[in-house]
Amino acid sequence: MASLALIVSLMVLVTLFIGPLAYLSARLNFPTFITYILSIVSIINGIWFCSIAIPIWYLGLIPIYFGYISILRANKKETQG
Repeated sequence: MASLALIVSLMVLVTLFIGPLAYLSARLNFPTFITYILSIVSIINGIWFCSIAIPIWYLGLIPIYFGYISILRANKKETQG
């Protein structure tokens, strides 16, 4: 049972931190393909978490939002520079 709890906690932490990691890559001017990949993974992970039928589904909205603003920031950087 302890290993199951560890796996679930790692899944929740990855879901919560992939979005801010994508946004951080956009803010630190990483190459745009890295930002796009992290943002797409973040959005897919957020949608997956929202589709779980547990009462904390709204935590999936955090990576979706961060993935979206990361893509917007990468697009803005790409058109300016």
